[in-house]
Amino acid sequence: MIDRKQIKSLSVLGWNFFLHWLKAGENFVLRKKENQAEKFKGYFQADWITALKLEEAELLYNLGKCTVCGICQDACLPAYLSSGKFLGPEQMVCCSGRSQPEYIYDLDDFFRCTLCAKCETVCPEQVKITELARLMRKWIFRIEPSETWAIFPEVKKNLDQFGNPFGKEKSLTTKNQANSGTLLFLGCKEMVEGNPEQWLKLIEKIGISAEIVSGVCCGGLLEEIGAEGINPGLEKLLAKNPRQIITTCPHCFYSLSKKLPEKIEIKFILELIPEGLKISEPAEPPVIYFDPCFLSRKMNLTELPRKITQNLGMELVEFKENREQGDCCGAGGGLFWYDEEMAARIAERKIKQAKELGAKTILTECGLCQNLLQKVNSGNNIKIKRLTELFF
Repeated sequence: MIDRKQIKSLSVLGWNFFLHWLKAGENFVLRKKENQAEKFKGYFQADWITALKLEEAELLYNLGKCTVCGICQDACLPAYLSSGKFLGPEQMVCCSGRSQPEYIYDLDDFFRCTLCAKCETVCPEQVKITELARLMRKWIFRIEPSETWAIFPEVKKNLDQFGNPFGKEKSLTTKNQANSGTLLFLGCKEMVEGNPEQWLKLIEKIGISAEIVSGVCCGGLLEEIGAEGINPGLEKLLAKNPRQIITTCPHCFYSLSKKLPEKIEIKFILELIPEGLKISEPAEPPVIYFDPCFLSRKMNLTELPRKITQNLGMELVEFKENREQGDCCGAGGGLFWYDEEMAARIAERKIKQAKELGAKTILTECGLCQNLLQKVNSGNNIKIKRLTELFF
């Protein structure tokens, strides 16, 4: 039997439901139709925490496509070789749903991603996972820059002292070409740790008159760790009013292609190697080509290096995962700065695979890939070279 208290409770519940239904009906009939997406953007004001650019808002909407199917996990080599420290792209996408200040607590996860984008090639919903990772790193930097610099102290030190993340640039002894409208942009890493003179000689060998640019950082690698808006000397590059810029670093190639006006033609060095150009030193066969992530997945240059090796008559073998499906070397996304041991484990796997395939030479076309592969290559009878090195 129902007592009086239960009857009263049911009556109140029914009455409230009726009022709710009545109010909802009134709103449904009388309210103006609103663009909910625009309304959502309006919630974020342009302040130091919640500032959202249009493309960033679109990335957040893109996040909603994730069905947490886990397919991306199987494609993520860094997650597999992180010893449990990095839970992979699926975890990262889930973390991105938290509030911005909370990203600092997930900082370790976010900075173990190499931004290689292999996970995106297998995602059935085409979620832009690596762009989300970049965005979360940027938000950490916006909220508390000191958190970023605390884990990249050497980068900050070099940036303050030399205007780039690597250190003091090497001085040029070769006479620079006069400005012909074409600039040779080696990137700060190559200017600090590489051999700028060799690149000038290669450009001359190709038959191009170009002026080498020093004291300029495109900010690409800095953006990969979240330090946005830092492009030391980029104005100096633009002040030369170039018609064409030749780059030798896949990360710079990607960064400049996104930042510079469309009227400036950005070319990668491999695109300028003419058929029939003689090599200075042949590579020991069999040769295997390692696809740099930014060159293959970001800039779609996969067939050109293979065509060059074919034209040179090289015996080429392939990694099981190659071209757009190739694995990362472990250096991308600043991992070579953040966790050198984890980056080395990823690179060692590629050396092991190359050895099992009988390769005597690994060719690549990225300074970061070459350096990391060389570091873990001790004791192996395998040479690591850039494809362009053969023409020096």
